[in-house]
Amino acid sequence: MLGIKTLKKGIGMATGIFLLAVGATCAQTFTDDARISAKYQKSLDSLFLKVKSVTADDVKTQLAENTQAISLNLLKTDKREKTGNEIYELAKPATVTVGIAYLCPRCSNSHISESSGYVIDPSGIVVTNYHVAAMYANISDGNKPLGLTVRMANGKVYAVKSVLACSKTNDLALIKLVTDGEKIPALSLAQAGKVGDDVYVLGHPKGMHYFFSKGIVTNKYMEEAGEINKKFFREMMAISADYATGSSGGPVTDSYGNVIGTVSNTKMFTHSEMNPSVQMVVKNTVPVESLWKLIRSGSTQ
Repeated sequence: MLGIKTLKKGIGMATGIFLLAVGATCAQTFTDDARISAKYQKSLDSLFLKVKSVTADDVKTQLAENTQAISLNLLKTDKREKTGNEIYELAKPATVTVGIAYLCPRCSNSHISESSGYVIDPSGIVVTNYHVAAMYANISDGNKPLGLTVRMANGKVYAVKSVLACSKTNDLALIKLVTDGEKIPALSLAQAGKVGDDVYVLGHPKGMHYFFSKGIVTNKYMEEAGEINKKFFREMMAISADYATGSSGGPVTDSYGNVIGTVSNTKMFTHSEMNPSVQMVVKNTVPVESLWKLIRSGSTQ
């Protein structure tokens, strides 16, 4: 009996070791946000010595221009449904950090304001929000713009060459990177998403790099936007997946990994003026239909 007990104990230990080995193989590394930001900032000095970024004044001019339809090398739509982790692994290499590098009036160190974006053409064409590009073009409060850049998930950093097309109304901008012919990972575009569809969002809310969330399409509607005397309506797709400041411009994908929207803004609903308690936060994204219109026309101001 002693021999049998010893044998069972040995099998148990061996099984435990095997499970540990499997666990180690399947484990994902933990994101070190502080390290990512520090390395990003440090890389800019050497980048700007080799290549010039588009200037803030040039971006301001390009955002105001009526550009023509552009030619893109888009990927074919993926038709295989995927798990959440498969979508994350697919989207991460093509999801970027859009960084506005600047000097503040209080110190001599450079700083980076981070937003999100995603590649749609392997030659280096990125989708982000109009308001992200406009932040760089109209930088203020004594801050001096140094450059507009993009950081890939693998740590490689590219300078932005120009704004190819934009739509202030639909909060979209297509920016071109200086890649010197290098091909980079890209995402495919769906034709549209439907209310009730599962959605996945990848971005960098408040400096939490590659934060991944899941939800559904909750509404597709015409949102009233603009200044008091310049109101207009635009297409919006509301979703329930979480995101926050810094996620602007990030991809919203369907369960196949195809892009169906671009993160744009949030809208908070309170009970009333007398009772300002928060009841709901609407997560607004720009539907892919609006992106298709921009690609085909070059500008929808």
